[in-house]
Amino acid sequence: MLKLCICDDQPGDLERLEGFTAEFFQSRPDLPALVETFRSPFDLLERLEEKGGFDIYLLDILMPHLSGLELARKLRERGETAQILFLTSSREYALDAFAVNAAGYLLKPVEREAFFQAVTAAAQALAPADDPCLLLKTREGVRKVRLRELVLVESFDHRRMCTLSNGTSLETSATLTSLLERLEGDGRFFSPHRAYIVNLEFIQGLAGGELLLSNGRRLPVARKQIPQMKKAYLNYAF
Repeated sequence: MLKLCICDDQPGDLERLEGFTAEFFQSRPDLPALVETFRSPFDLLERLEEKGGFDIYLLDILMPHLSGLELARKLRERGETAQILFLTSSREYALDAFAVNAAGYLLKPVEREAFFQAVTAAAQALAPADDPCLLLKTREGVRKVRLRELVLVESFDHRRMCTLSNGTSLETSATLTSLLERLEGDGRFFSPHRAYIVNLEFIQGLAGGELLLSNGRRLPVARKQIPQMKKAYLNYAF
């Protein structure tokens, strides 16, 4: 469960960010989350003392009595290793943000696309680098899948099926586009066709317009994707 909080003393800005957050996690059913909002940094600090910290913090820099930068310093003093994103109306605080090891900052008024990209990057940064996982929402609940075990994702009949290295399959409600966005930062995955995402680790060969997988499956490669597919495979294999 990803824990995210927003702290902004401006009601209009807070409402806007709440809307983006709700929309973001609705589009990512594979990423369950707990979201809390605060209009005062002191309320946030009190909450931390009672229930512990969050994984991602979105902090307004310009707040009365205790700025977002000062709040971030207190979080680091507590030993928080969370991802911190600052909300600001000016770029002049960029260097100060780096001083508290911030993941970045969003300029106000925050745009939807910038918000989605920043939160996605922050969530990905929290995944263990040595054994990254993907959270999939299935009919049986949320399932954590190690990327090294994910062979193939395919979309057909409005369903997305994930094939694992042990031969089992999982059906998820996540869209192929959202899954590709989560996987494209990992060099093992490539989309040879609009209906597939494949783990290059499990490719045994590429002949003509087909991929041969280690489990015996053959996948079509879209004509326009053949040059990119060859390049991706050769770069990964060698």
